[in-house]
Amino acid sequence: MKVKSPKTYDEQVEILRNRGCVITDDVAAVEFLKRTNYYRFSGYLVAFKQPDDIYVDDTNFERVASIYTFDQNLRGILTKAVGEIEVFSKSMIAYHHAHKYGSLGYLNADNFNKKHNHELFVEQFDSAIRNNKSTLFVKHHIKKYEGNFPIWVAIELFTMGMTSLFYADLKIDDKKAIAKEFNTDYVHLESWLHNTTVLRNICAHYGRLYNVRYHQSPKLPREYAKFADTNMRSLFKQLYMLKLLYSNFRNEWNNSIVTPLSALVEKHEKHLDLKTMGFPVNWKKALLW
Repeated sequence: MKVKSPKTYDEQVEILRNRGCVITDDVAAVEFLKRTNYYRFSGYLVAFKQPDDIYVDDTNFERVASIYTFDQNLRGILTKAVGEIEVFSKSMIAYHHAHKYGSLGYLNADNFNKKHNHELFVEQFDSAIRNNKSTLFVKHHIKKYEGNFPIWVAIELFTMGMTSLFYADLKIDDKKAIAKEFNTDYVHLESWLHNTTVLRNICAHYGRLYNVRYHQSPKLPREYAKFADTNMRSLFKQLYMLKLLYSNFRNEWNNSIVTPLSALVEKHEKHLDLKTMGFPVNWKKALLW
């Protein structure tokens, strides 16, 4: 198939209009597309598209722009939540590992389970050092400690993915001890850290959160069934998982995450389909501690 030719903003507006998208203010639409990129915006129109590429009746630019703005602001809220969890999980893992195996115990393959690929782990860590060689604390440890990084320093160079995999590769007794700090068991925590990594990457790369069916779902306790559909691979499942990871910081979760989320939903609710995100009727109550 021949690659498409670029279109002007006015042409993009006409393409949307010809496909059935109601646009009442061309100038506002053009300004929005300038800020957003037509291709990114069109991803939010997929849910309104029929097999003939014509949008369903009453599809209007204002509604889709509202959904896009909701998604953008939601990403900011979740980025904050995931960031806090990443810092806390690194802190708990480093503290336990240091006191169990010593400052450099993470460099000994014997301190992990049998599925651990130590060669790959060391390779990834060395790469992280090289990529951050101009960072002050990295330069300091290279100069003063001959490139030896105690685990509580080393873990600051881990990506969330490395942190999640590090935890998954620990011995069961170590995973159990760390999971207690999160008020859960190691099977759930391993699942939560993995799913948090996926969610973090979506947020970091400005991926869509609204009306997305996630490839994996976190393992959740039975209580979740009281609130929502357990079979749905939805955003709400991800939110409930984040709530559980915040079990030690309940007031912060309620005030810094649920309160702004509630305000955001209220602002855009007339344009949203909460069911596509798996939100139950009592979603706010379910998320509050």
